Amino acid sequence: MMTAQLKIDVGTMQPTEQHAAQKQNRTVGFAAFITVVFAFLVACVGGPQQSWAQNGLGIAAVVNDDAISMLDLNARITMILEASKIPNTAESRTRVAHQVLRGLIDEKLKIQETRRLGIKISQADLQQALDHIASNNKMTVPDLSSHLQSIGVPFSALSSQLEADLAWQMFTNRRLAKRIQVGDEEIKDEINRIQANAGKPEYLLAEIYLPIDNPNQDTNVRNVSQRLLQQLREGAPFSALAKNFSRAPSAAVGGDMGWVQYANLPSELQQVVTQMKPGTASKPVRSLGGYYLLHLRDVRTSPGVGGNDATLKLSQYHIPLNNTGTPATANTVSTQLMAATRGMTTCAQLEAAGAQSGSIMSGSLGEMKLSTLPKNLQNILAPLQVGQPSRPVATGGGLAVMMICERTDESPDADKIKSDIRLKLVKSRLDVAAQRKLRDLRRDAFVDIRL
Repeated sequence: MMTAQLKIDVGTMQPTEQHAAQKQNRTVGFAAFITVVFAFLVACVGGPQQSWAQNGLGIAAVVNDDAISMLDLNARITMILEASKIPNTAESRTRVAHQVLRGLIDEKLKIQETRRLGIKISQADLQQALDHIASNNKMTVPDLSSHLQSIGVPFSALSSQLEADLAWQMFTNRRLAKRIQVGDEEIKDEINRIQANAGKPEYLLAEIYLPIDNPNQDTNVRNVSQRLLQQLREGAPFSALAKNFSRAPSAAVGGDMGWVQYANLPSELQQVVTQMKPGTASKPVRSLGGYYLLHLRDVRTSPGVGGNDATLKLSQYHIPLNNTGTPATANTVSTQLMAATRGMTTCAQLEAAGAQSGSIMSGSLGEMKLSTLPKNLQNILAPLQVGQPSRPVATGGGLAVMMICERTDESPDADKIKSDIRLKLVKSRLDVAAQRKLRDLRRDAFVDIRL
């Protein structure tokens, strides 16, 4: 029986000749493969399914001097449908076939380029990776191979995907990373930009990006994006769909974009994000280069450089609401609280007013770490100045206005901040460079698609 979650120390599976800095950059791409494989294994039940061209022979595409067979394509479609929890029907296979084939073409281009440059993944590295995949799913490698065969997927489909991914990551670190330089002034500018946006909204986003290489593809790509949205609505995990279908660099980590500020979003996505609620996905959004699907995971106030942790001494003015209180009652109490505290500038004033409320929860709350508070309180308190009343917040069976009496911010580690920002900028540029290189390989390749 396989586990419900995969826990792997990815770093231990990197080729042995790579040093620690390379290992960190390669983790992202390799983790994507691991997660795809695991999601596929977890989702698999029963035997092989008869579906679109399941037993078809012939050539799906020719990439320079190499062919992608229909067997290769069908095996990958099966893996991706299972990983994405999309029903394995003839209709589903037909809908995703061209997107999956595009991924196989890119994979073939990557392996051709890395082999041309003499970059190879040793059998020991491949075996080590397979051992980790199997053991973390409570299987041996022979068991893993037998399981794949039982659902109609040859073991070579797994190992070839792994080889291409590891080789491409090695290439980006050997060849592309050398050209990326981040200067001290650039780091300083980034710190200033982050600080300038402190206190403004930030959005924790994930993305699925489907590019359009030429106008003739628009309808097909739009249809795929709408199909993915339907799968999301039927319960498919966003991260699994992103790993298998998104063409953005973030696909390697399930589409995770991290915390993104409004100003850093493409203009066509800004209005969409501000209208979304946490936990929801957007409809397909047309951009200059393709279609986006967004998943909003959370919203917060930007903490600026160094995080949002601090030691706070707090007081509150609390008014209880009984269980029968209506929304109208809560709104009335909220309005009264805001009016009563609007001119207050000290905790002594707040506590004096709270003493008249009759609530034992009014008064001093003592000292506490901002990071230990519930997220909604963190968002409310983080931007407040000392002596500034908060807006009314639901807490303790009622509503309360809080105030920071004293605040001691933790001194940020300047060297660590600069190091983190440098790594972030390097990774961002490395992702762009890798995408540009792959685009150039596509442009210069002979590709004959025979579907």
